[in-house]
Amino acid sequence: MEYEKDYLTGLWTRQALYAYYHGLALGSRIHFMFLDVDNFKIVNDIYGHNQGDALLVNIAGILQKSAPMARAVRMGGDEFVLVFPREVSREELCAMAGRIIERVRSKEGAEQILTNVSMSIGILYDEEVGDTLEETLLKSDMAMYHAKDNGKGRYVVFNDIAELVLGELEMEKRQQQALENREFEVRYVPIVMAQTPRLHMAQAYLVWNMPDGRCKGQEEFLPLFIKNGFAAELNAWVIEKVLQDIAVFRGAKERPDRVAVRISRLQLMNGSLLSWLESMMRRYKVKAEELELEIEESAFSTRGKEEMFANIEALHKCGFHISFTGVGLDFGSLRYWDMLPIDTLKFQREYMRHAFSSHKGRRIMKTLMAVGRELKMDIVADGVSSREDIMYLIECGCNAVGGDYFSKPMNVEDFLEYVRTNLRTEMRVTEFPFWTDYAAVDGAMRAVPSGVGVHLTEGISANWGGVLFDGGDVRHNVLELPPELLASDSYTVCMWIKPLELNGWSSVLYARYNNGFMSMVPYSPDHSTVYRVHQDNFVAQFHDILVRMVQRNKWSFLCVTFDAFTCVGRLYLNGRLAGEAEDVPQLPACKQILLGGDPFQKSFRGYVSGLVFCDSVMTETEIGDIYNDFCKDPGFVGDREEFWIEGDMRDSE
Repeated sequence: MEYEKDYLTGLWTRQALYAYYHGLALGSRIHFMFLDVDNFKIVNDIYGHNQGDALLVNIAGILQKSAPMARAVRMGGDEFVLVFPREVSREELCAMAGRIIERVRSKEGAEQILTNVSMSIGILYDEEVGDTLEETLLKSDMAMYHAKDNGKGRYVVFNDIAELVLGELEMEKRQQQALENREFEVRYVPIVMAQTPRLHMAQAYLVWNMPDGRCKGQEEFLPLFIKNGFAAELNAWVIEKVLQDIAVFRGAKERPDRVAVRISRLQLMNGSLLSWLESMMRRYKVKAEELELEIEESAFSTRGKEEMFANIEALHKCGFHISFTGVGLDFGSLRYWDMLPIDTLKFQREYMRHAFSSHKGRRIMKTLMAVGRELKMDIVADGVSSREDIMYLIECGCNAVGGDYFSKPMNVEDFLEYVRTNLRTEMRVTEFPFWTDYAAVDGAMRAVPSGVGVHLTEGISANWGGVLFDGGDVRHNVLELPPELLASDSYTVCMWIKPLELNGWSSVLYARYNNGFMSMVPYSPDHSTVYRVHQDNFVAQFHDILVRMVQRNKWSFLCVTFDAFTCVGRLYLNGRLAGEAEDVPQLPACKQILLGGDPFQKSFRGYVSGLVFCDSVMTETEIGDIYNDFCKDPGFVGDREEFWIEGDMRDSE
């Protein structure tokens, strides 16, 4: 019959295959291969359809030569099927599949085509003949697509992945019903600052509570939903649920300032995304800065980038935080790090496990994180399971971490309870009164004196004691403070100092970091007071803020701030901004803090009082208020420095 032969290749047609299958005895056994030519469309586009047809004819010949006992079928386009009798073993099937793949890859008989061409094959072994062919074709077709999804140019045996594939089929069939039945649940993972137990944000995590009692995490079903286009509808539901939960978070004293939630590629390609989000935000009275939109790194491997880029730019301008999540999956986002307004990079747990397994992997990860920091992005590591990993990530410049080391994903109530009992959420201010000992007010931090020339004494006011440093050789007579005081990337440090001696470049405060140092220097040889930041790998480069020099035998109020987001450092003198610098390097992982000296110069000789550390950047107004409050303290022994302001000058006129 005419329909039995394909007009181009001479192989059986789809109709002939169906007729053959229905002629087999029910219950008999048979083997199938489903084959698809990888990159065939590219061949057609570059070389034209004549060359594409010639390639198909050539491949048909390869199939007949490699599997002479099989019935070869062209299903249509670049898809083929091979049907084998029961007598062929599994080993023989796999060997034939390997030969076909190798011959197609080498372009046997089609050497004029330079494009990479390969064959993905799905094998169905020892299948029972049933009433219809569709299920048999579907199984072998699924195996073929698994081969494609795992790199192309390979074969996959359906029998090996049957449980996985059938589970995916079940999920696909039930996805819409599961959403309608509210079987999905949003839980939250705490993302914690790497160096201090402070909550950085909450991260939404989706689970599927199936009717049979199984609970699947999002990594088990989201890739499938993304592939079949259901992720956009599901993500829209998740975003609305997160907005509802933010209202619950607001009722708690200890709560996250921001919640991260995924947004799908299809949503980013939707021109009405921004208007939909804004309407949802108005409905639930949520501000844009309370939400971080996570974009899967793999979202950029497909077409539609122009629409996605436009939406990302618009979302960021409206105040939404934008992050790339799953970094390390294939590094598909790397080329866009400098093109898009990305606030955060979130490294994938599987990538980090791989990176931690070798020295080279660790170095590559450290370099990638350093690039992100140079681009002023936060670096988040997901899936951390040990303190040792966290310590290395801190050295890499990682801001925050999440994973089983802290907690599994939790519902809203459990999340808030975990935060309340284990983490901090507010700006932390640590004061050292220096009255009867060297402990901070809250008792959590304590300075340790080194040398006999460190004395507790009276300070700037009746409310504050002080420390008298006798000075001396390098690192003699100093106080060592806990490095956790500067665990946050951004910081504010304030203190009153009264130098008894001005030694060139002696530090009153010194902080050693993983790759550099910060110091506050009351006196430099050019008669300036200096805030200095230095990176080890730039030996001759110092980032200095120089202001008028403090006076000997007189109390002065010094304050420095560093903003890790803008990389701006500021130095305040007596409550007023005296100098600032841009492009100050961000130094990760504080290792040591010394008060009264440093490892290079003679130690500081004089008094220190009113020492305050803050793990955020205080504003000029806040620092001015602190200065004025000191000046109003009972027993204040300093000289309040008055400043002319425009209003006073106008009044005098």
